[in-house]
Amino acid sequence: MTAIRGLAVVGAMLLLVGCASSSRQVQDNLDQTAGRPGVQSARSRPLLEAQGFAVTDFRIRRDEFYRVSVMGEVRNTGSTARAVELQATLRDKNGRVSAVGHFYPASYTNIQPNQTWPFAYSFGRQDDVTRAELRIVGAFRTMETVNVAYEAD
Repeated sequence: MTAIRGLAVVGAMLLLVGCASSSRQVQDNLDQTAGRPGVQSARSRPLLEAQGFAVTDFRIRRDEFYRVSVMGEVRNTGSTARAVELQATLRDKNGRVSAVGHFYPASYTNIQPNQTWPFAYSFGRQDDVTRAELRIVGAFRTMETVNVAYEAD
């Protein structure tokens, strides 16, 4: 329970970072519900925007075994269906990187325009994490796989 209470403090110290051309630090406190299961953010503006995607919710959670997960929602703000790659970085109290994870919220599926997609990524046990950062690494269009039989000559 202490870890969960401490997580609310961690949630208030989250730092969101986008691509270099569109990075911004969230100055205001993230909602006080950070890290509480089943509670959605009531945010009206995105936390992070880059490459035709917007992160509309971002939270960090530590369970009783010190396993840390990041979760949230990403929305396609572009005009075409595309996939997105996100990068989450965990840092300790001295700002040193503890762990980095790359993930694709919709796997390799295109997210339709104006569609919101949830994401979650688990880092496993992380004892000294005090801050999380999120970055939109890239957006790309996935191609439908065509089932074509190949016959050798």
